[in-house]
Amino acid sequence: MLSTLKQYFGYASFRPSQKEVIDQILDKRDCLAVMATGSGKSLCYQVPPLLLEKTAIVISPLISLMQDQVMSLKQRGIRAEFLGSAQTDGSVHTKAQSGHFHLLFMTPEKACSTPLSFWLELLEAGICLFAVDEAHCISEWGHDFRVEYKQLHKLRDVLLDVPFVGLTATATENVRIDIINSLKMNNPYVAVGSFDRKNLFYGVKHFNRSLQFVDELVQEISKYARKAGSTIIYCTTIKDVEQIHKSLQEAGIKTGIYHGQMSSKAREESHRSFIKDELLVMVATIAFGMGIDKPNIRQVIHYGCPKSIESYYQESGRCGRDGIPSVCWLYYSRADFAKADFYCGGLRTVRIFVSSYLW
Repeated sequence: MLSTLKQYFGYASFRPSQKEVIDQILDKRDCLAVMATGSGKSLCYQVPPLLLEKTAIVISPLISLMQDQVMSLKQRGIRAEFLGSAQTDGSVHTKAQSGHFHLLFMTPEKACSTPLSFWLELLEAGICLFAVDEAHCISEWGHDFRVEYKQLHKLRDVLLDVPFVGLTATATENVRIDIINSLKMNNPYVAVGSFDRKNLFYGVKHFNRSLQFVDELVQEISKYARKAGSTIIYCTTIKDVEQIHKSLQEAGIKTGIYHGQMSSKAREESHRSFIKDELLVMVATIAFGMGIDKPNIRQVIHYGCPKSIESYYQESGRCGRDGIPSVCWLYYSRADFAKADFYCGGLRTVRIFVSSYLW
């Protein structure tokens, strides 16, 4: 196991909980790993297929995230691919079905719509695990937004004796229970690691939304960005993203932009340029979040409050994944809380209306 770790990933030893989870997977036991961002959760599903020379199925929420992981694994000499709407290579399906790949990534929608014949042939070739990465999405999205997350358990009837594995950095006790029940895990091994990121400094500042403050923020980022590492600036609205992006570009900073109204091709290009260090700063909505595995992000700035503590931990967790001291700044205004109260009030009104209607 250690020689495989060294050969493909360059590490001489495992981090806390990694080896324990891998041992349980090799024993074909269901597992739930709740470990901090940057703690190496992905190794838990990347090592077993290399040891067993079988395929690991990995369910991932975003096509861009799958593409990023596949690109990284291929650079390490690991046979990896994804199946989904963005896959243009027609031979991937045939190769995947025959067990050619060590790791095969899918969205939950793709996994649930894939024909039974595919699973049966791949099962005969050899499947060593079925992993759900960012497993908190089962609880956060599966109820009504992406219902396929709640249907993944149906594959248990097909993938007999294949361990199911859930991995996430953010899961309260209730969410952990929801993941276990939804995937119909049988006596799972649950590993909950520490969430203390000792190399991160967290700071909070009050600000007033104005063009003057944007100019001041750009000046601070300009000083920092040219010294070392990368910066992500998370904004709560697309308008803020575009405004700060424009100001940074005018200041001569190589800056990328990422939000949900961009085309998938434009988002992918922006993402790749940031990963390759062609850009110093990425200004984005939370659409640019899960699974951004870039080790040298030195600064994560939130221009406005995130929607929850869990979201903030997930987003700020992109920072300092290489263990080097890094900073996370959260800028808030009173308007952020007024907006949250407005949304909560609207939700309460909807609930009252629906309850009255049903009654």
